[in-house]
Amino acid sequence: MITSLARFFDGKTAKPHSVLLELTETTLQVKNDTGDMLGYWPYEVLRDQNAGKGRDEVSLSVGAGDHARIIVSDTVFINELEKKCPDLRKRRPTSAGWWKPYAYWGGGAALSLIVLFAFVLPFLSLQIARWVPDDIRADIGAETQEFFVKSIAKREKIPPETAICMSGDGQKHLDTLISNLAAGLPEELPEVEVTVLKTKGANAFALPGGRLLVFSGLIDLADSPNGLAGVLAHELAHAHHRHPTQLIVSNAGIATVFSLLLGDVSGGTFLATMGQMAVGSAYSRDYEREADETGIELMRAAQYDISPMIPLMQTMAKKNEVNETGVLSLVNTHPGTEERVTLLEEAGTRGGPALSPEEWSAVKAICK
Repeated sequence: MITSLARFFDGKTAKPHSVLLELTETTLQVKNDTGDMLGYWPYEVLRDQNAGKGRDEVSLSVGAGDHARIIVSDTVFINELEKKCPDLRKRRPTSAGWWKPYAYWGGGAALSLIVLFAFVLPFLSLQIARWVPDDIRADIGAETQEFFVKSIAKREKIPPETAICMSGDGQKHLDTLISNLAAGLPEELPEVEVTVLKTKGANAFALPGGRLLVFSGLIDLADSPNGLAGVLAHELAHAHHRHPTQLIVSNAGIATVFSLLLGDVSGGTFLATMGQMAVGSAYSRDYEREADETGIELMRAAQYDISPMIPLMQTMAKKNEVNETGVLSLVNTHPGTEERVTLLEEAGTRGGPALSPEEWSAVKAICK
């Protein structure tokens, strides 16, 4: 009679129990330390769960669904057991449908990630963007604008004060245009300020805090004041929906934004870096569609014909540029040009000019 002491785990607790094993002709008998019979484990179903990990110890099991284990370290006994059980070291055949629990769990995890990125994070960024006080958003916008002014001045090799275009009455007419468009918003923005920067790039974008930056190249490219007004209405819509601040929350991380809110971080460089996240990253297509739709509503409320924006967008799409400031081109961050043209065509041709010929001439000469 061949016997050996071993450790038995019942699969329910981590506590080991001392057992006595005995080899018979057809089964492995398992008894407790007082000699009482605990069970019979048939040789044909015995498997070593440690298969492939060495031969000095075996972890015996009787079925894939049975978590009970017997740990044997007696090499003489193991050698005799192998003679009785030729399949001891073979892996247990996989039962049909073994993959289903993993598929359910894996599918659940994938679905959770989809829900997280598609719904939870955008919702959180919107809510947190609403919590950011107006003064903090204004500081971020101001520091970011200063960064662009200095960057453009350095590239154009001009003094920073001359990088902002202020010639003639152009600024006055732009301010009036923005005021007329903003009047169509359901709620008043704390402050809306449009600034034209002297650079060849054809672009415009919104900063946190209600600041709108327009590159003079866009004014040069526009053949009609209404085309420019349509772009400004679109960017004003971004500001209204707080899309720039939402981009900061998404890119900088919620923890960083909370640190900013709590005053744990400050400084112009940090605020400018935060602001650059709002103009150096692409808006989601949902943000852009929301801004497109709101922009059209603002143009209608101001009784401006938006159709001249179509040729301007088509011209910009042909250029399809990323300017040297690192800001994504207006058309690169939007839904496809054809989709936008369709939306603008559906808006119709109602309304009149956004500026008189004299006012438009003054805006066109704002950087002269």
